[in-house]
Amino acid sequence: MDISNGKLIKKTMNTRSFLNILGILIFTSSTCYSQNSTVTAITHRPLKDYGLQDYVNVTKTLPRSETSEWTLVCKLPYNAQFQPWIEVEAPSGKIIIFDSTNPLVPAHQPTQQYTTKSGVQNYEVPNWISGEGVRYTIPAGVTVRAVKYRETGYATSFAGSFWCNDNDYNVLWQKATRTAYLCMREHYMDCPDRERSEWIGDAVLQMEEGFYAFDNNAHEICRNLILSKPINGLPGQNLILHGEFGEWTYYMYTGDLATTSTIYSATKEYLDRYKMGLNGLPVHRAEDWDWYDWGLGTTDKEVIQVAEYYTAINALRKMAKVTGHPADIPALDAKINSIKINFDQVFWKGDGYRSGDELDERANAMAVVAGLAGPPRWEAIGKVLENNVNCGPYFERWVLEALCIMNKPDRALLRMYNRYKLQIQSGFTTLWEYMERSFEDTPPNSTNSDEYLSLNHAWNAPNLILSKFIAGIAPETPGWSTYHVLPQEAFLTSVKVKVPTTKGTIQVGIQKNEKQYKIGLTSPLLTSAIVGIPKASFTTISKISVNGKKIWDGSFKATVKGVSWIGEDSGYLKFKVEPGTWSFVAEGILLITTPKQAPISSTNVKLDKKSWTVSASIDNQEYKGGPWSGRFWPVNASAVNALDEDFWTGWRAIDPQKPMSKSGHYINQQTPGQWFMIDLKQSESFQKIVLDNTWAIYDFPKSYAVYVSNDGAEWGMPVATGAGELGMTTIVFPKKTARYLKIVQTGTKDKPWSIFEVDVYK
Repeated sequence: MDISNGKLIKKTMNTRSFLNILGILIFTSSTCYSQNSTVTAITHRPLKDYGLQDYVNVTKTLPRSETSEWTLVCKLPYNAQFQPWIEVEAPSGKIIIFDSTNPLVPAHQPTQQYTTKSGVQNYEVPNWISGEGVRYTIPAGVTVRAVKYRETGYATSFAGSFWCNDNDYNVLWQKATRTAYLCMREHYMDCPDRERSEWIGDAVLQMEEGFYAFDNNAHEICRNLILSKPINGLPGQNLILHGEFGEWTYYMYTGDLATTSTIYSATKEYLDRYKMGLNGLPVHRAEDWDWYDWGLGTTDKEVIQVAEYYTAINALRKMAKVTGHPADIPALDAKINSIKINFDQVFWKGDGYRSGDELDERANAMAVVAGLAGPPRWEAIGKVLENNVNCGPYFERWVLEALCIMNKPDRALLRMYNRYKLQIQSGFTTLWEYMERSFEDTPPNSTNSDEYLSLNHAWNAPNLILSKFIAGIAPETPGWSTYHVLPQEAFLTSVKVKVPTTKGTIQVGIQKNEKQYKIGLTSPLLTSAIVGIPKASFTTISKISVNGKKIWDGSFKATVKGVSWIGEDSGYLKFKVEPGTWSFVAEGILLITTPKQAPISSTNVKLDKKSWTVSASIDNQEYKGGPWSGRFWPVNASAVNALDEDFWTGWRAIDPQKPMSKSGHYINQQTPGQWFMIDLKQSESFQKIVLDNTWAIYDFPKSYAVYVSNDGAEWGMPVATGAGELGMTTIVFPKKTARYLKIVQTGTKDKPWSIFEVDVYK
């Protein structure tokens, strides 16, 4: 994408279709559904131009000129696709360099630069980059008059929303939605900073999120996915796309029968490649890369593939019915029944489903989601899902859904919080590739996995879980003609949701206390809504009113026009309502408790650090980041980076005198006595310090002591001591007043000690 004279000029993105991981080079091949289609075709809408905008923070006051080369770090409000802009007064022939502060970007994209002319001029880089900040490298003698940035992105609006009384989940919903948007452009991509490839499993999760987060313009990129990426070399991702979660979900949320009809034959052709074995289950297909999820432990591919195939052929059966292929249904029914009969006989081992010795939460979750694990199995499977946290964020989506299906939304919310806790606290506005990035040396050949891992990855979907299952809003019939509101709010006491649909925006508000449970619903025209009062929220229900009139007190009362009785099941008392605004009030006894700790507080006031200076016992100018595709790249690591308000840039205390091991691992980098000192420039009162090393998550201090001083010479006894924490170390102590602050590392550890951002709080 180039921008010239303020106008968007569309170009074809040159994306990588490969991923070099674990020494394997995987090429994705595709068969384009639209080649044989006369009904639907791939289309591309112009990208959205947000215009030139001011940064939220710049590290130096402008206008500015220096006598030697200098850097200006500027922060965006969130991770975005953007193009830096600059206005300078300069002699001719000076070279200005533009880089994202995200160190993965300059590692994989050519650095952009501009050669000045004589006089006042402005320049905007032609190729978009991603990140939460930009680093301008300015030559001596160049006066920077102003800097701005232009955000561009997929032409959709953030039409959906989620809010609840626990702000941790609000932050998580927003970060997941920002991640999803960042990974959209001409097509879906897994991440914008490293490869920009459309991996179809990742894209299915993005598509589902988009139905709750973005307006109907986003349906175009969904349709393009369905039409253009049917088959690659990964059976796990193929089965996710060709089935319930991909193609059938697309049809249910859009009502686009034409596209569903177009893809039917190719989907059937792919699923027919799976042959039934003597055990009554489909024979396992490894294809090019038999991958299902990153994470810890053993991924039970045998169980997962059967369960995924079961969802796929069930979806194909539904597709056959709506697209006019009834002759295909008997054969599909035979496969469906065979799997249903034999799945337990082959894989159920009493304590869960497994094909070998190890219980895998991914396999057991998919068995539940597929409908192969019924209620008699849920107690045992619940223990598997609650006691194991091995899966990556890709499969976390189905683990959380399985907990909701098994009527354990409280466990789903707690698991979601615990798995994403560090990301909720982090200053980054997007979600990461590996949960807490728990692979300290992943992939095995990587020496510095901290630099390898992206902090904005498409397969994070907690916003989908919150909107679809916790708030409980999803279509019952294609295109939202009928939908349901079946909340599973668990320990949340207030929830407000907007869901954009093909029929208009659905708005739902849920509030509860010890005596009442309220559901407010605004339902669009041309819809019917099934509203459920959840029994799990009550110990007893005495009566239900709608718009002030009693409609239920043990039996239904037809007192409100437009409201009818559907019935009662194990989970809900269900009513059907026509378009309009409805207020349900259920009265009885509710037990209001929460097993979760209080939401993470963000009310502390940071000291302004623009005037501060820092020094350190080790102050490297750069370190070697990587590797990616076998190469390393230089990353600036000066101590001043810890003050620039950008969490991508930081100080790393890598001692060049200490060699690495033969396998490329750091040796004994942390030793007692290393220090990092801040001059606040004036006496300040403070009581908390936060050291953020999220980007290099294992670089926390082994242990520390904090000292304060009024003159930088006399330090006295430490005001705080303790051990560092993964990603973010928070140090709290009784209020102190001083000008100087020193953090001393007191332990021994192989990994370096890093501070990517330091904040001091009043």
